[in-house]
Amino acid sequence: MKNDFLNNFKHLDKSKKEKFVSQIFSNVADNYDLMNDIMSFGLHRSWKRKMISLMKINPSSLVLDLASGSGDVANLVKKKSNCNCIIYDANTDMLKKAKKKIEDGIFIAGKAENLPFKNNIFDYVIVAFGLRNFSDMNKALVEIRRVLKKGGVLLSLEFSDINSSILKKLFYFYGKFIPKYAGLLLNKKLAYEYLIESIKQFPDQIELSRKLKKNKFNNINVIDILDGLAAIHTSEK
Repeated sequence: MKNDFLNNFKHLDKSKKEKFVSQIFSNVADNYDLMNDIMSFGLHRSWKRKMISLMKINPSSLVLDLASGSGDVANLVKKKSNCNCIIYDANTDMLKKAKKKIEDGIFIAGKAENLPFKNNIFDYVIVAFGLRNFSDMNKALVEIRRVLKKGGVLLSLEFSDINSSILKKLFYFYGKFIPKYAGLLLNKKLAYEYLIESIKQFPDQIELSRKLKKNKFNNINVIDILDGLAAIHTSEK
């Protein structure tokens, strides 16, 4: 029953998907950083640093860390430049984890599909492994574009479509193994099953670029990491 639910979660109505995803992240909040390390063999840390290295920020910049999770990315932003960074997530349990890492951030709980900000105020919106969890990605992209300044930049980091057939097969077997391992180690099998399934169903590099273009983003660029295991999309308003 649970597997059928996971296989069809892409087609759930928005409120059911939203509730399911919220429960998943509340369940893994205490082990979220460990979960990311397991999912990426710890490589997510260098991927996030790569994304932040693409930002040209200064103390006057205003940055929105959307779907911030435990605050890893916002912490890197603050280390790069002590700018104004808003840490924004739909899950209050995750925000509690972020508050332990960042002393002077602005923490807001809310949905990506309904951002409580004025038009044209952010220099950057950054999303690390968050787009695939939104209940309505297109609506979220509309909102992101609305709150960005003219020329403002959206950066998104996600697992993506692997180019190498050998690496793709390895990731396939990894995806079969990791939920069982997590079930034994952390008693979080369903959470990992969801995360693997959400990666499989997420748009590849080309499709995500098309979504960005459809939502009127410009200068779209893709940086593949480890032959497409992950990818950084940059785009401008």
